[in-house]
Amino acid sequence: MSFLERRAGMVIFICPRPIMLVSVGSREDGNIFPMNILGNLGNGYLGFALRGERLAAGLVERAGRIALSSLPLSEGALAYQLANHHTKKSIDWSQLPFATMTSTTFNIPVPEFAQRVRELEIESVRAIGSHKFFIARIIREDKFIDGLEFCSIHGFYQAWRLRKLKGGDEELEISLAGDVFNKRGRHRSEAFRDVPIKMIPLNDKLNR
Repeated sequence: MSFLERRAGMVIFICPRPIMLVSVGSREDGNIFPMNILGNLGNGYLGFALRGERLAAGLVERAGRIALSSLPLSEGALAYQLANHHTKKSIDWSQLPFATMTSTTFNIPVPEFAQRVRELEIESVRAIGSHKFFIARIIREDKFIDGLEFCSIHGFYQAWRLRKLKGGDEELEISLAGDVFNKRGRHRSEAFRDVPIKMIPLNDKLNR
């Protein structure tokens, strides 16, 4: 991308974007991992992108269908805890720190706490730079609970917010505390990367 295109991309990413969990496969041979590059394309279609060199992209392409779960704010730490699943062929679902259920149409395991689950069928895959871009048709959408959805913002925007931080800015201090909590263990060494992190629930104020 050109310099102006990159700057435009940063401006777009000022908008909070949801981080969702992608489920693919079955309990016997499947995976679940976070994703944050996605958006509605209209007419019942959704587009998303995954890094081409990661195993997760190949799993999705071969399966041809996924279940996409939205994260409630209180479960945001899972987005970072499960990030290493991008490099795994499959996982042991019984070792996850949360209970699962199966999606309505494809019977793919999804978190029981999911606010919304969309089942997608992949119709097109294109290689674009370092990523694979997927065009998928929404087969079914189930909404289970209302509430705030976990989102993230671009690092450049976060840096600008920090420069504006003044003493007594409670909202920003709460946001930073939540960010530290959610990302704890994100950069653990290889020796400890597969050790499950014990989840500690926070109240709504600390998760704002």
